[in-house]
Amino acid sequence: MNKVIKDQLSKVRSTTIDYDNNSTDIFIPKMTRVIPQALNIGDIYLIKIDDSVIHPASNSTLASNWNAGNIPKYSIYQAELVDKIGKMYKFNGIAVEDGRPLYSENWFGWFPENGFYVINKL
Repeated sequence: MNKVIKDQLSKVRSTTIDYDNNSTDIFIPKMTRVIPQALNIGDIYLIKIDDSVIHPASNSTLASNWNAGNIPKYSIYQAELVDKIGKMYKFNGIAVEDGRPLYSENWFGWFPENGFYVINKL
């Protein structure tokens, strides 16, 4: 693998690229979802919250340790990425139901990397 190409492939943040160091074959999958590592602070995204966050298990510490006991009520939010620490992402958002923003239903808090996915960037 060419050193320049290998260096450029290592900078890709929107997907995981498979390649072999001993050949020129590179597989770049078509993205259907944005991976959390590619998110930028200050950008606004339409995100879907995982059911495990909305209906946490009895031993879950996400709400108590990260979100002052708050649990989101809706599964889809139009949200701005405010901060990220390791694999935790902090959003400030407005709930979306049937494609319409519910301005009276906002939520501010942290999600683990596997607790949400990005539907699209707004």
